Amino acid sequence: MVRCSLAATASSSPMASDVTCYEIMQPMHFGIHSQGEDIEVFSLSSSALQVRITNYGARLLSVVYGDTDVVHGPKTAAELEADTGYCGSICGRVANRIAGGTFELDGKQYALAVNNGPNHLHGGLCGFSDRVWRVEFADEAKLVLSLVSAAGEEGYPGTVRVRVTYTLKGDTLSLKMEAETDSRTPLNLTNHVYWNLNGAGTVDDHMLQVLASAYTPMVANIPTGSIVPVAGTLYDLRTSACLGQRNAADAIAGGYDDNYVLPAYPGVKPAAVLSNGTLELTLATDAPGMQVYTGDYLPLKRGGVALEAQNYPDSLHNPHFPSIVLNPGEAYCRTICWQLRRVG
Repeated sequence: MVRCSLAATASSSPMASDVTCYEIMQPMHFGIHSQGEDIEVFSLSSSALQVRITNYGARLLSVVYGDTDVVHGPKTAAELEADTGYCGSICGRVANRIAGGTFELDGKQYALAVNNGPNHLHGGLCGFSDRVWRVEFADEAKLVLSLVSAAGEEGYPGTVRVRVTYTLKGDTLSLKMEAETDSRTPLNLTNHVYWNLNGAGTVDDHMLQVLASAYTPMVANIPTGSIVPVAGTLYDLRTSACLGQRNAADAIAGGYDDNYVLPAYPGVKPAAVLSNGTLELTLATDAPGMQVYTGDYLPLKRGGVALEAQNYPDSLHNPHFPSIVLNPGEAYCRTICWQLRRVG
């Protein structure tokens, strides 16, 4: 099938566009969104992995290694629309929390949608996770989706154009998230996939290693502003630790939902290794931080663990954190790579 959609032009910025016709691999019709738009599912395939992605929220629905789907979350259109855990989705404009749902930029105060207690979470009431994305390109190795977020959406300034590219090669699935804006605005994108290498049950038997020597302590899920060493704390995951044992400790009885400070050297670097003794998932990214959330508030408690490569939470209220403000003329780009292999 052929579709006409937005494509980058060689003479301008990576996100500048005109209308181009692409050959689109025939998707699986998944249902109709409540707003009347088609929800479709696209399949990527390699010698090692079978991957399914939907245009609803640009969500990663499944990653099958052997006969095991290692992605926890909704598998039908109805389950997707009922999901409140952001399963597999692209979160934006700003992933994670903004305290009080307000921020100041260039002397102007902005009020955002408040959807997590007193705070703004993952883009608000209808963030990128709940939008139907435009399909730009699809074949068995690559899927390109795009979205336009209008000025004022969820209270944010500026119009933002976003493009995400999922690429499958062998045992590695890569995600590139790109964006540009016509006005200064905060932007912090991530993918919120939950991993369960067992394919069912909980992740309590999983071993997790996080290659970070510091984290940002939080009170009520909002950073205090401090950046402290993990050494000597239950947040020290530099050596693999069993999630079930750590989550049973008094200090982390509610499970991990914490931001780790990743090494500052540039480029895509390993950030985490998750294992169940049979399969091993390695996450690499160029993001400055990674939120580890062990899924204690999922319908199936601890049914999956989210490793959200992103900027630090509430960066807008902590100017010493890496900035999330995107300027006109700048090209936003973030990469996450997931590699799956058999061990043991």
